[in-house]
Amino acid sequence: MVGETGGVQLFQRRRWIHPDHLDDGMAAFVCQLAWINEHTGLEMTGWRRTDGDHPGAILATTTYENHAWFLGEVARLQTLVDYGPVNDTTAALTVGKDAFERWDAPPDTPADWLPGWSFFLQVTAPEGTPAWPGQGWTNAEGADGRITWLRDSEWPADNRPADRASGVRQERWTRIH
Repeated sequence: MVGETGGVQLFQRRRWIHPDHLDDGMAAFVCQLAWINEHTGLEMTGWRRTDGDHPGAILATTTYENHAWFLGEVARLQTLVDYGPVNDTTAALTVGKDAFERWDAPPDTPADWLPGWSFFLQVTAPEGTPAWPGQGWTNAEGADGRITWLRDSEWPADNRPADRASGVRQERWTRIH
């Protein structure tokens, strides 16, 4: 299977809450993730974007080591009768099209690398971009030709990522669930 490394993978689902419904949308999103966690093994974490002018940007993440298991859990989730209304409540408060990305971790990344983080910085750039602190995560799905770096601390002052004009996406996400 494309993108399978036998190691840890990170799944990201990006959504945007309607600007007129930020409070209700954030609450519905957190409730949706709590519901998923209670009824599946996905262990979803929720984040809101806290850099720049992106008040409605939200992100759901989970990590796993077996992509077939992940796909099975997602399929099972979709069959749970009570999930429809939970998902519909959040969907009614969002705009645009959801974006999905899946990343292969660098070798030796522990399965529990993310859950304790209160925020993270993510920089996504074209493949071949010189490495920043640590080895990058390679794209398995959703961001072809890209590589990403994830940090739970600020970027070193002497090694900052390139600017947006170079095709780099820089984001700061703060945990909300």
